[in-house]
Amino acid sequence: MFVLITKKRGWSLFKKGYIMKTVFLLVWISMVSMGCLAQVGTEKVYLEVDGLIRFYQVYLPRTYDAKKSYPVVFILHGGGGKAKGMLNFTGRRFNELADRDGFIAVYPNGYRRGWNDGERDTLSVARRLKIDDVGFFDAMIDDLDQKLAIDRKNIFACGISNGGFMVQRLAIERSRVFKAIGVVAATMSGDQQKTDPGNPVPVIFIGGDADPLVPYNGGPVVVLKQKRGEVLSNAEAIQYWKNVNGCSQKSDVYAFPDINTDDDCTAVKTVWENPANDRLKIVDIKVVNGGHTWPGMRQYLPRSMVGNTNRDFNGCDEIWAFFESTITQ
Repeated sequence: MFVLITKKRGWSLFKKGYIMKTVFLLVWISMVSMGCLAQVGTEKVYLEVDGLIRFYQVYLPRTYDAKKSYPVVFILHGGGGKAKGMLNFTGRRFNELADRDGFIAVYPNGYRRGWNDGERDTLSVARRLKIDDVGFFDAMIDDLDQKLAIDRKNIFACGISNGGFMVQRLAIERSRVFKAIGVVAATMSGDQQKTDPGNPVPVIFIGGDADPLVPYNGGPVVVLKQKRGEVLSNAEAIQYWKNVNGCSQKSDVYAFPDINTDDDCTAVKTVWENPANDRLKIVDIKVVNGGHTWPGMRQYLPRSMVGNTNRDFNGCDEIWAFFESTITQ
């Protein structure tokens, strides 16, 4: 049985049509909860979490076979985004990779277009209302496990901006659940740095050193002239995760060929590994003169607002290749 518990001022929930919409939604949730989600393609799934109706979109690869088990990759949108928007924002590339290599892609929807990534952003609705987004991921994983053949040993998450901070919160608070994470256009918040995950979690960072929203070298995050908290530098975030994963200071450096000279930026990859376990590693892809963008994707806003989008590599491909390198049987 699902019960919708929502608080709003002025009893606005009982305006004409709301009750019927709510009843329909609850019936739909009950129907979906009894299903097995066994059809390939993308489906929208609703859940009741902490008294709120939440949802995610799940993509099953064309070769899905319920007799096998599949890694799961969560792909998180940034602040102001939605699940469906993230599917399109990444050019549906994760779905193509899921078809090619066999994993389940999940696009969760944040509360009112955002994630409660911790103490950083006091203006965030999810933060102010103390939305239990970690609990949302717990519920999604359990729901997927009940309905699909997932491999709970190989669960991953990646996200951009607010989503990038959120996946780090997940890695810190659920280090036994998430095998590795990917962080795009985000560094790390101070409250996250103060917490010990307890277990190693490999991380790939992709960020532009000319990001106009999340400062690459640390400092205040300013969006539309509003301060949205302070963040650490990219170097500080990397050092934190290097320590967590026991990585050496020695690194391998690779420069991506500048195959697209019109994007006004280049990219360099640096890798640090744990000497005793090469699956425990940190990868940093620095986009020189890059902005608050996802490499390989479209220029979703003018360069004057978000900076340059690198097209020398595809961020989705790099993230999945990193995740795949950490998989254990």
